[in-house]
Amino acid sequence: MYEQALKLRKLMEQKKPPVKPNKNVKVYCVTSGKGGVGKTNLSVNIGLSLQNMGKKVLLIDGDLGLANIDVVTGLYPKYNLFHILTAGKSIQDIILSGPNGISILPGASGLYELANITSSELEVLINSFNSITDAFDIVIIDTGAGISKNVLSFIQSAHEVIVVTTPEPSSVTDAYAIIKLAYKHCDKINLIVNKVDNYMEAKFTMEKLAKAAKKFLNIDINYLGFVLDDKSVTKANMEQTPFIIKYPNGLASKCLINITNKLLYGQEYTEDSTVTIEGWFKKLMSFIKTNVGA
Repeated sequence: MYEQALKLRKLMEQKKPPVKPNKNVKVYCVTSGKGGVGKTNLSVNIGLSLQNMGKKVLLIDGDLGLANIDVVTGLYPKYNLFHILTAGKSIQDIILSGPNGISILPGASGLYELANITSSELEVLINSFNSITDAFDIVIIDTGAGISKNVLSFIQSAHEVIVVTTPEPSSVTDAYAIIKLAYKHCDKINLIVNKVDNYMEAKFTMEKLAKAAKKFLNIDINYLGFVLDDKSVTKANMEQTPFIIKYPNGLASKCLINITNKLLYGQEYTEDSTVTIEGWFKKLMSFIKTNVGA
């Protein structure tokens, strides 16, 4: 305990980086009502597609305890956020450089530990995020599947939620449950229907969810599109390579490019719909303290 306190004191005494102009980022939270719908795979490939379109993307693995982003990308992290506090690492040491220059922040620790850090430790972490405030345009958080305090904290910290479902009835039911949880806490709820056989199957699934959300929640869901059930996705997963890189002309890749075009250009960015990256982290930590620390 004494050694950890000494390391923390040294970190606090270090000269802070010069103040930079605040750059706002857009924060998306990708989630699903159940596992196995391809959420993490889509998070990674959406991030890469946005990166290919000229955006600087930070992909955060929020599936705490089940770090799946490294499996999709073939990357294996050495450090996590707690190494900033316990080992004197910088956030630059933790962030991994992924395919096509995308940046990945691995999630190897639970929110219960984050909920119990001291105010001094929290300040150290916030200052760490301040050091990368100008580095990114978009943050994508890949959450765990289902409803939990962890997922709720990430949803509350984001501007928009992207719900991923498949046409299977159980997946649609669970997707509605996560929409019901999320709609009070974010500016917009988007929907992607994954692993569909054809356009009509996707349309039927989307309309079913949209009608339920309008009738019972009085909200409109923004339909981003669908991804066809493409064998190239499975092949790319086996090789631990994102499908948009391995098979850029595949059916799934073409569907994904349509989705990211709508995500990026189908809406208007306003001052209220962005936040500095350290501002987002402060917001996330406040919800962690409330949801998880309670």
